[in-house]
Amino acid sequence: MKNVFTIFKKEIKDILRDKRTLTVMLIIPLFVYPAIFVGISKYVAGQTEKAGQETLRIAIIDNGNANHFSKFVAGMPNTSIKQIADTTSAQTMINNDSIDVAYYFPAGYDSAIAKLEPTTFEYFYTSTNNEFEVAIIENLNNAYKQQLIKEKLEDNHLSGTILEPAKPVSRNLASSREQIGSMIGGILPYFFIIFCMIGCMYPAIDLAAGEKERGSLETLLVSSASRLEIYLGKLITVTLSGFISAMASIAGIIMSGKLIGADASQDGGIAQIADLLNGIMEPGSIAMMLLILLPLNIFFAAVTLMLSIYARSFKEAQSMITPLMIFIVFPTIFGMLPGVTLDYGTALVPILNVSLGAKEIISGTVEMGPLLLTYLALFVYAGIALMVSVRFFNNEKNILRG
Repeated sequence: MKNVFTIFKKEIKDILRDKRTLTVMLIIPLFVYPAIFVGISKYVAGQTEKAGQETLRIAIIDNGNANHFSKFVAGMPNTSIKQIADTTSAQTMINNDSIDVAYYFPAGYDSAIAKLEPTTFEYFYTSTNNEFEVAIIENLNNAYKQQLIKEKLEDNHLSGTILEPAKPVSRNLASSREQIGSMIGGILPYFFIIFCMIGCMYPAIDLAAGEKERGSLETLLVSSASRLEIYLGKLITVTLSGFISAMASIAGIIMSGKLIGADASQDGGIAQIADLLNGIMEPGSIAMMLLILLPLNIFFAAVTLMLSIYARSFKEAQSMITPLMIFIVFPTIFGMLPGVTLDYGTALVPILNVSLGAKEIISGTVEMGPLLLTYLALFVYAGIALMVSVRFFNNEKNILRG
């Protein structure tokens, strides 16, 4: 073990001297989450405030049938109204961004409304508008329909309960953490897994293929350390690098929750996300998250180190290891799909079990049976990868290739 520790210290020093590896391993995972969550919260808050201050530009194609709507919309705040001739002008003005929405009411519209006859009206807009602006248009339409219903009920001396004799009252038993966690819980594990892979990839390339290019691997092989001790020293270094990336990303989530929660101007939805980010970082959740990422890092370290020692050069190692991202991304994305949950079947699928396990840990809905099976499966896969990688490292042809 003394030789293993000596090699480990030597490899750690090499990593600490490499600014690129430090950036990928520590800096990026630490700050990517605050950049994402704080950036999104600032943008949403800014757009919401902007939408509330902007004037909705409404055009009405008046054929003498829009009196009822014109009176209604005239009392709406933050609106400007103009009359136009036809739908062709409406489409041109919308495309030129002269108006936001144009309404067309067919012949006999006001008469049909008065007689409670079925009728329709059309409105023109572009879906490429700001989504907040589109939401304002939809809210305007809904408010107008509600006003029509209210007036007709009053004209006929009817109560509003005639339209809804029994009002359903929902009682969602899922906590806010479970509800929001189910939405963003699939995104966070995606970054966890990617950062673990990247955190292992660059040190593995440098400590194997890189040493081949520098000519220092031969010196290490003729030292008093055995082949296994050399391999273990490098493996521990690569695994630790990926694990540090994972811990840095978790620290980034903690920072995100604190930064978002500190801004009292955020709306309710953003505040709920801040509460979720703060809530999932309980000691128990962090422990379960790190335990699920530890065997994943061992697995990634064994695979990347095996491919790196086989490569002739640093560049060749990159071209061999980089495509592994494809096999990592697909199961991770599949874990984001609705209806895909951690059970005794998915717990045996590598990468997917990490994505689903981390997602349910975040949302607080994890079941211990499938989670324990996930831990067991991950350690088994890590052990298999480790044995294959050791045998690969002991093969003289692979070590001296190139």
